[in-house]
Order: sequence, then C-alpha cells, then structure tokens
Amino acid sequence: MNPKKTADATPEEIQPKIMTKPLPVILDELEDYIKRVEEAVRLAQAAARDSREAAAQAKEAGEKAADAARKAAEAAVAKVRDDAARADEALNNRISEVAEEMSEQLDGLTDKVKQEVIALDEAFLALKDKHIEQSPFFQS
Repeated sequence: MNPKKTADATPEEIQPKIMTKPLPVILDELEDYIKRVEEAVRLAQAAARDSREAAAQAKEAGEKAADAARKAAEAAVAKVRDDAARADEALNNRISEVAEEMSEQLDGLTDKVKQEVIALDEAFLALKDKHIEQSPFFQS
C-alpha cells in the first residue's frame, strides 16, 4: 500500500470487509462461492468421467486398428511368400530346362569334337606317311 493513501484514507476505507458489510451479506456471498465451487467440482468430475470414457474408447479403437494392421501385414507377408515360392519354382524349372538344353548341346558338341580329333589324327597319319615317303632320310 502507498503510505500517503493510508495517511489520507478514512477509517472506513482501510477496514476489512467484515467490518463494512453486514454478516448476512458476507454469509450469502460465502454460500454462493461454495455453491460455485461445488458446481465446478461436479463439472470437473463429469469431465474426468467423460475423459476416462473417451480414453477407453480410444484404447479400444487403437487395439482394433492394431489388430487389423497385424492381420493385413500377415496377409501381405503370406502373399509375398507365395509369390516368392512361385517365382522360385519357375526359376528352378527354367534352370532345369536350360541345363537339359546345354547337356544336349554338349553331347552334340562332344561328338563333333571327337569327329574333328579323328579327322586330325587321320590327317597327321597321312602327313607322316607322305613325309616318310618323300624324306631322303627314311628311304630304306
């Protein structure tokens, strides 16, 4: 408080309310205040109850969403596994086909190589015979 105001103030101005208001008015104000506090408490309790209900509903909705997401993920994983198994089977089939084709080609190539080797052997033998016939060192 400002000291000048206290010195200038009248005794009625610095007296507590209890001294300036009649007791029934103070009690009425106090009763109104208590009623307002009780109403505020009741409203706060109702809000807390509503909040608990909303939280329970949100929890239930979250659990349902999590369950649905889990099921969707399991279905997606199962589909990917099936697709991968089909792709693996198709790849193995193609590898088997290519291996068979290569085996057949290898067999044919082996036969051709044998024929070429025999022809080279025959050519070398003919060349050897011709060399012996024409060489002055091999004449008997």
